[in-house]
Amino acid sequence: MHDTYRPDAADRKLLDLLQTNARITIEALSEAAGLSTSATHRRLQRLRDQRIILGDIAVLDPRKLGNPITLLVELELERDRPELMPALQAWIAATPSVQQAWQVTGRGDLMLVVVAGSVEDFDALMERMMEHNRNIRKFTTSVALKTLKRGLRLPLPQAG
Repeated sequence: MHDTYRPDAADRKLLDLLQTNARITIEALSEAAGLSTSATHRRLQRLRDQRIILGDIAVLDPRKLGNPITLLVELELERDRPELMPALQAWIAATPSVQQAWQVTGRGDLMLVVVAGSVEDFDALMERMMEHNRNIRKFTTSVALKTLKRGLRLPLPQAG
C-alpha cells in the first residue's frame, strides 16, 4: 500500500490553487499560502521531486480542435496471452486519441477514453488497434452524448 501524503495547510492551498490555474504567479501563490516566494519555490520543488505534482498542463477543448466525439471503450483481452500486454500498453501510450486508460475489474480488462473527429476516424483507430494487438478478444463502445464534467482536479487530504 502506498503512503498517503498529508499536506499541511500551506501545501493544500498551493495544490488547490495550482489545480485551478497552473499559470498563477509565484507571488499570488505565496500570498495566498502566507509564504515568502522563496519558501513557495522550495515547497513547489519538493512537491515535484516527490512526484505529488506530476506536471503542469493546459486543458484544451477537444471540440474546437476537431475531436467532437468522446467514446468509452471497454477491452476484453485473451487471458492466456499476458506476454502481449506490454505491446498493448505501449500502443495505448503512443496513441494521442486515447486520452485515458485503466486496467479494471468487471466484464472487461481495460477501459479507455478515446476522442475522435468522426465515427469513421474512430472505426479506423479501432481497426489499427485490433491489427496491432492480437490479444484483444473484443471491445465494446459507448458514445458520450453530453459532457457533464471533465477534469483532473483531485480532492486534497487533510493534514494528519
